[in-house]
Amino acid sequence: MNGLRKPLVLFVGIALASWMPRAVNGEIAWQSELRTAHAKAESEGKLLLLHFYTDNCVWCERLEQGAFQDPSLATAIERDFVAVKIHAGKSPSLAATFKVAKFPTDVIVTTQGEAILHRVPPQSSVDYITMLAQTVDQASSAGLVAQNPASGGAKTTPAVASRGAAGSSTSPTSSGDGKLAARHSVDRDAVARGTTATQVSMRTNPLAAPTDPRTATQSAISSQIAKPELAMDGICAVTVIEKDQCVEGKPEFGVIHLGQLYLFSDQRAMDQFVENPEPYTPVLNGIDVVRFFEERKIVKGNYQFGMKDPEHGRMFFFADEAALNHFYNQHTRYTDAAIAVMTKAIAEANPRR
Repeated sequence: MNGLRKPLVLFVGIALASWMPRAVNGEIAWQSELRTAHAKAESEGKLLLLHFYTDNCVWCERLEQGAFQDPSLATAIERDFVAVKIHAGKSPSLAATFKVAKFPTDVIVTTQGEAILHRVPPQSSVDYITMLAQTVDQASSAGLVAQNPASGGAKTTPAVASRGAAGSSTSPTSSGDGKLAARHSVDRDAVARGTTATQVSMRTNPLAAPTDPRTATQSAISSQIAKPELAMDGICAVTVIEKDQCVEGKPEFGVIHLGQLYLFSDQRAMDQFVENPEPYTPVLNGIDVVRFFEERKIVKGNYQFGMKDPEHGRMFFFADEAALNHFYNQHTRYTDAAIAVMTKAIAEANPRR
């Protein structure tokens, strides 16, 4: 993910932020763990401010000794944000998820995980406060937050957006720990009926023998196109990988791949997927890799329990939260082996390759 939800349950299970003492006496009230910060932000209708720093960082130290000592900055943060200070060296996966390469870096996200600011913060407290205010205004204008009259701060909007008759709705994909965002249910049959899809592969199961496109009958192909399974609840897989956002695909941009119907936000995204579907396809076609390798069982994963692995940025789906958390803690045991299986399956499935 920078970074995907939650369909999920946002920030389920894993506390990633390094321990930091709670600030008192007018100082910035840095939270000690991400789970707690998220719960607080959600209950208070605020945005999350993630401040990444590291050791031997001159500009990090200058912020600590300068702007962060200004009570007016602490007040501005407290009004609209819940702040978490994250040592990148102690939370490398979180830093990688948000593509933090410079220090210090501030990332502001909604409680649904949508990053709305990613930048090196200014050293001046006045400029810092201006940056925060502009971010709140930007988020409000984009419909990501709404003013909360009771608190005077920003109130984050729900993760689930209603699907309109025309156009698409967007919601975040990455929770900050690589987990994917929650999605509402859609009428899969209705979407499939309204889609004229391109067939880019004949194989429906990445672990089964591939169908030979030279011998496949047209009726079999038509049947597969007519009743495909809707992949990822209709979310555009390309925007998940490239932009860390959940954008609902449109029926006119449909592709059948490995027996599933993928929808895309626009022609460019669809063409990009058709050209090279592998980076955008859930590993093992959405099969729970933990159950597959540990129990030798083929169990369908759920987009609700999904995440992008930090090494490859590939999507993995799981049957439940327990499997997701197990993978999160031990993902290096599974990623390379699972991706190797998937790569072979896609190569065999795609008649153009």
